Amino acid sequence: MNDPEFGHYPADVLKADGLRAAAGLAVTLGPLALVGFDAHPLVALPLLAGAGLFGWLGLRTLARRGTHYRLTPQGLVLPRGFFMVMVRWDQITGVKLRYYSTKKDKSGGWMQLTIQAGRGRCSIESQLVGFDAIAARVAELVLERGLPVDEATKENFLSLGHYM
Repeated sequence: MNDPEFGHYPADVLKADGLRAAAGLAVTLGPLALVGFDAHPLVALPLLAGAGLFGWLGLRTLARRGTHYRLTPQGLVLPRGFFMVMVRWDQITGVKLRYYSTKKDKSGGWMQLTIQAGRGRCSIESQLVGFDAIAARVAELVLERGLPVDEATKENFLSLGHYM
């Protein structure tokens, strides 16, 4: 895969996540700032917990800005902190593909591919440019090596067009 557009999160996805994080911080920290942080603990604690959650979303979004994945014949190159690591195809011991719905009729949502290699694991979301190519290679690997997968993973790969 020599495509320079491969393996990153699209700008519109990152922008939307950043706006959600900023709005969440404004809604949770705004009221606390207005009362000078002298709010009753029953009010302050849930607001601070929410602010922590939205802060985490903001940091995660910033980290994804520079995230680039690369699919190679030897494995999947992915970021780990400030470093790039390779998950070699021959080291993969488990795979899960989950679908998370955002609507009751399951028309909206995203998938998350979790790859287990020894004690470590990585998760890749379907918003990533190149997710389909990564999922296709992982599906081939599952079939080639006979890796055990649960029924939900089989159904989700099938929905992407990969027979298990």
